[in-house]
This record gives sequence, C-alpha cells and structure tokens, in this order.
Amino acid sequence: MMSYRGLLLLVGSLPLLIVVGSHFAGERFEVVVLRTTDHEEHVHDTKLWIVDHEGRPWVRGIRPTLRWIDRIRANPRVELVRNGETTAYTASIIETDGEKRAIDQAIAAKYGWLDSLYELVVPHDTIPIRLDPDGHPPGR
Repeated sequence: MMSYRGLLLLVGSLPLLIVVGSHFAGERFEVVVLRTTDHEEHVHDTKLWIVDHEGRPWVRGIRPTLRWIDRIRANPRVELVRNGETTAYTASIIETDGEKRAIDQAIAAKYGWLDSLYELVVPHDTIPIRLDPDGHPPGR
C-alpha cells in the first residue's frame, strides 16, 4: 500500500514525467508544426501531434481556449510542416461528438502511453481540427 508521502511524490512528479515524456515523444512519435497567423499578420508555430483520418490530416487542441485555436477561428488558413514539407491548408474546427471520439481514439492509438499520461494530468476538452488542402499560405 502506498503511503501518503509516496502518493504526493507520485502526483508531484507527473508534470515532470510529461515534460520528459514529451521530449522523448518528439524523438519517437510524429510531431508536426502548425503555422497560424494572428490579426497583425504575425506567424506563430505550434508543435502538435497529428493523425490521418478519412483521407485528411487532423490535429487536436486539448482546450478550446488555446491561443492557436483562437487564431484559427479568426483566420483558418494555416500551414503544416510535416516531414520537412510545408503545405497550405484551411483548418476546420469540428466539434461533433462523433468526430471528437474518432480523433481522440486515433491519437490514442498512434501516441499510446503518452496520450494516456496527458489524460491523467491535463484537463481535456478536446477540439479536433481537420486540415483541408488550400493552396494559400497563412494570412494571405
């Protein structure tokens, strides 16, 4: 049986485990860069996990209040840097329960233990985002 002190140590270590896990995940799992543009035309890069679902790439935010999601709401034209190639897309925030489940399951299948660890520590209200071919760079 775990002592109170042991439990506190375990819970207190979870953020460190996530940081370390994220570093190693970047080495072992696919991490992409999503470029968004703010209202002043400044470009922002965000590192994200990605899955392919129904013939399209999808990324996921874990909270609807993230700044990069706000930028997508204001300007859905984005660029995705994947495998060293940059491609323009139009990002569509899809908040149906069916798509949330599908994307959450696809990410859990692809990223495994690290996704499970995030679920334990970081509050989730996932926002799936579909990337559709666009041909226009962000902000243009």
